[in-house]
Amino acid sequence: MTATDREELLGLARQRLVAAGVWDPDGDLVALAERFLGPADPAAALAEFEVAVQERCARIPLGHITGDVAFDRLRLAVGSGVFVPRAESLAVVDWATGAGVVPEGGLVLDLCSGVGALGLAIARRRPDLRVVCVERADTAVRYLRRNVARYAVSTGPVRVHVADLCQPGCLDEYRDVDLITANPPYVQPSIKLLPEWADHQPKDAIYAGADGLDLIRVIAAHALRSLRPGGWLAVEHDRRQPEPVRQVLAAAGFTDLSTANDSAGEPRITTARASARAGASAGVEPRVDARADTGVTARADARAAERTS
Repeated sequence: MTATDREELLGLARQRLVAAGVWDPDGDLVALAERFLGPADPAAALAEFEVAVQERCARIPLGHITGDVAFDRLRLAVGSGVFVPRAESLAVVDWATGAGVVPEGGLVLDLCSGVGALGLAIARRRPDLRVVCVERADTAVRYLRRNVARYAVSTGPVRVHVADLCQPGCLDEYRDVDLITANPPYVQPSIKLLPEWADHQPKDAIYAGADGLDLIRVIAAHALRSLRPGGWLAVEHDRRQPEPVRQVLAAAGFTDLSTANDSAGEPRITTARASARAGASAGVEPRVDARADTGVTARADARAAERTS
């Protein structure tokens, strides 16, 4: 393929991505070209690229096409059936690995871990920490174990704990935890999502009850039972949910509530501190509304509903 042919091919592919409503055609085009126009056989490369562009125009998530995603100097394996980590979540990693949050050798639980983005990024930056990634969904667990093994040298040992957060006692073995992070499902059923989420993600990876907060309530109860006094919780949520999330956490007994912006400048990360083991002393067990359609796989971003072509 000549340079002229390549430029013409990329130009036509970009037009198709734009017409398909893809919100970042230039970025996706670069990723697809780098992934599929590299093979030595020009004919095979062209055929693979054409299939990839066709799939992206069908609104299949980019990571599901390329098979991996970059996240904080990690290249995580992803695929159909799991959520592709978003760069915006790096703000959680920045906060969690900042001064004074987790002591040397501390214990960190990453709930709703998905393919392990938050947990592995924290472990990469702080290999002294003991990190446990908690996930329920079989497909996500397979990718999670793969990514943990892929970066074992740079992160140190990261444990995978398979558990359904909606089952009481599933985290009882963890006590005196220093930090719990979570990027749970938090989308309300009334929110219309882009096809990348609505058509290509498991429903229980996206929705969390009528107000989108059912799993966050469950996480709050677990966190109070597992965190040491003064331990931290950091949870991601929709940009429309800061006040409701703070209310949930305050009602559960957390203090030092604060909402910060993610890496895109949206108020989507709320942190809180456990002042005492209120949940454990009171015998509180995590519960979820029976009407909720929740899960602990990776999740969709409700902000996507507002992106238009």
